[in-house]
Amino acid sequence: MIKTAIFDFDGTLADTIPLCREAFRRAVRELDGRTLTDEEIERQFGPDDLGVIQRLLPGKPELHEKGRELFIRHYCELHPELAPSPFPGTAEMLSGLRSRGVRLAMVTGKRLESAEISLQFFHLTEFFPILETGSPEGGVKPDRIRRALNRLDSSAGEAIYIGDSPADVDACRAVPIRILAAGWAAEADVKGLEERRPDYLLTRFEDLDRFFREHDGNEGL
Repeated sequence: MIKTAIFDFDGTLADTIPLCREAFRRAVRELDGRTLTDEEIERQFGPDDLGVIQRLLPGKPELHEKGRELFIRHYCELHPELAPSPFPGTAEMLSGLRSRGVRLAMVTGKRLESAEISLQFFHLTEFFPILETGSPEGGVKPDRIRRALNRLDSSAGEAIYIGDSPADVDACRAVPIRILAAGWAAEADVKGLEERRPDYLLTRFEDLDRFFREHDGNEGL
């Protein structure tokens, strides 16, 4: 039974990875003159926004804060074009969980600023009174999941994390907490998720609400 659901954001509730990539690309190009490939950018994912900028501009600490500011500027400007909406039915799914008494939280590797920008843009802020974000150093997701559980007064045994990356599976094993691997984004690494043997794996977002109804610890379904 599931009484608590903790969500990742990028690639889980919205297909925002292309938005993140392009905002980082433009920030680095303005500061350093380089045009990075998608692969070069994605290799640095893991830390929060500032941490990615630090990795993309190694040895140039004087540019890091400006890079973060440029990233946020481009992130806001490109949001309507590259990430105009969350996955269809997201608000309705979250509303249904909340109405059935499932406790909700978000744990994301994003920095607080960009996480709040996207939640406000998508009108999802109300669903996540508990929001835990990343670190420039990365590798903090297990700690952040534990913090979210403590803030919700919930145990890992009655909770589940929903995330889209193989690293999310590893983080959940470290807590430990059950994980539902989100394989529904256009660029989801379904093979990588399968290799990590998550507790559950879905490849269609529209199946998520049914999954929760079948594992509802509040209605006993």
